[in-house]
Amino acid sequence: MKTERQSIQENEAMDTDLHLSQRLAESNVSKIIYALVMPETEQVIDAVLDGSEVDRLGGRTKFHHLFREAWTQKQDAIHEGFFIKWRSWVAPIVHFDPKGFPFCYPTAGASEALREAIHAYAANSRKERFVPKIHVFEGEYEGFAAYAAAAGIEVQSHGRQDWQKAVDTIGAKDQFYISQPSGIDGFVWDEFDSFACELQRRTPTAEIMLDLTYVGCVAREFRVNADHPNIGSIFLSLSKPAGVYYHRIGGMYSRKEYPGLFGNKWFKNLCSLSIGIEFMSRFGVQELPCKYRPVQQQVIHQVNQRLGLELIAADIFLLGVGGPSHSPSDLERYLLRGSKGEQKVRVCLTPLMAHAINPDLNPSVAARYYERIVD
Repeated sequence: MKTERQSIQENEAMDTDLHLSQRLAESNVSKIIYALVMPETEQVIDAVLDGSEVDRLGGRTKFHHLFREAWTQKQDAIHEGFFIKWRSWVAPIVHFDPKGFPFCYPTAGASEALREAIHAYAANSRKERFVPKIHVFEGEYEGFAAYAAAAGIEVQSHGRQDWQKAVDTIGAKDQFYISQPSGIDGFVWDEFDSFACELQRRTPTAEIMLDLTYVGCVAREFRVNADHPNIGSIFLSLSKPAGVYYHRIGGMYSRKEYPGLFGNKWFKNLCSLSIGIEFMSRFGVQELPCKYRPVQQQVIHQVNQRLGLELIAADIFLLGVGGPSHSPSDLERYLLRGSKGEQKVRVCLTPLMAHAINPDLNPSVAARYYERIVD
């Protein structure tokens, strides 16, 4: 039961956070990470909808044909084509042997797959009678902890700079959820391989659950080794790389079967999968981040002037990040991500970038107190 003083303190904190959110909104940036709908995004969608000759009735022949004659089972393999294309698309960055991950499921973005994996882990713990525990680094994607809480699973947070100590606390049946590139600060985490190898050495049965949502958002060269034997599942999404958040295009590779996603092989969004395939066919995995890197840098300069920050361009092309000043302001503290010793001020630049690309787009941001899950 909360005391009256605790309730007052919580209300004051909410008022402060809302005020700081409004300050960001007035500068057309956000604490929440939003997808950037690029001109290329809309060109791809148009191509999927209008990509064939118009028939005599004025319809879209090729698009409608996608949904017709389900009894022929012609739709059954469409998601397989999506996964083949994704593997080819990320090949310059992501290394893994698909034979080691024989189960793949199309999902509504990464969030559906993450939610199912966490709930399946909870169900399995009841069946096998062990206490489930999920581990994350401080400042990671909020959805990991939110889905775990909904499934009644304890979540333990660790400082990423002390990952060697974190490895000591991970049990044989535990899972560790992690994003690479990292949602904590918007950069590729260079110690990921060392972390995976050390966890494998010390606790080989603990699982790493690898979220690759931000692959496709980085302009520079980097590699992700997703073949570590303790990686249980790989989650993927085109929400941020392609700007298709509301089309819900994602998937999951797994070493083991997830019966709760079995039906997704049939009950899937054919339009979204087609948009994903078309996008990856047209643009390389680093092509658009390279194209829009100058826009990212341009708007960072504006943000620094408006808010008195010292941001630089993150690897993830939607973000500006910077270290906190010696005496951090309330705004800097509000924007801090990560654990003590490596905290970064992180700002989403999407509204300003969208306006810079197309001045007709409204850069006004709706201030919010808190957004719990953003995929």
